[in-house]
Amino acid sequence: MKDAYKKMRKGDEHLISLIYRPITEPIAKLLFKTSITPNQITTLGIIVALISGIFFSFGEYKYLLIGAILSQVTLILDLLDGQIARYKNIRTVFGRWYDQLANKIMKYLMLLGATIGAYKISNNPLILIIGAIAIFNIITISFISNIRLFYDKFRGYHELPKPKKFFIPFGMLSTTLITIAALFNKIDWLLWFFAVVGTLGWIKQIYSHYKLGNIKEKL
Repeated sequence: MKDAYKKMRKGDEHLISLIYRPITEPIAKLLFKTSITPNQITTLGIIVALISGIFFSFGEYKYLLIGAILSQVTLILDLLDGQIARYKNIRTVFGRWYDQLANKIMKYLMLLGATIGAYKISNNPLILIIGAIAIFNIITISFISNIRLFYDKFRGYHELPKPKKFFIPFGMLSTTLITIAALFNKIDWLLWFFAVVGTLGWIKQIYSHYKLGNIKEKL
């Protein structure tokens, strides 16, 4: 198990896993000898995200706190499924694909719930529009990031500077921001942030890919 852990950390470390390692490692050790699979943990993460989104949708601060706690549970589960896959040496192509799909579904469920909750608090229909734009932006950024994997010219390209040792995954950063906004009862600020900055984000992605890939292919 130690060898698997060292291999897991080599070249695959990011800031979120570093912060949550004291929590995920003991859990991973407990689950190591069980029959629980990484895909089951991933599925559980989707279910927890759905419940988190439901609590966010209630709008009241006490429910936002519960939703924030559950959003952190999704982060832990997101890290845990990968650890279990490496510890048990049962990594599969489907598992990796399913994990990436689940990451996106979890964000969308929580953002949708947050949008509904923010609308209930403000009774302002504009919040629904801003929330829809925010969700669209998150989907678009993720979509552009994923399809670049099919093109050698774009593979490995990152919009933001990527430190050599540590980096922050976009999906996990989004979940962390949702948690912070819920704790401070500023969900509407979060939606505005994703609506404005997210729009600039995918426009920048398209422009960067245009510059990077604006070359004629050989016929």
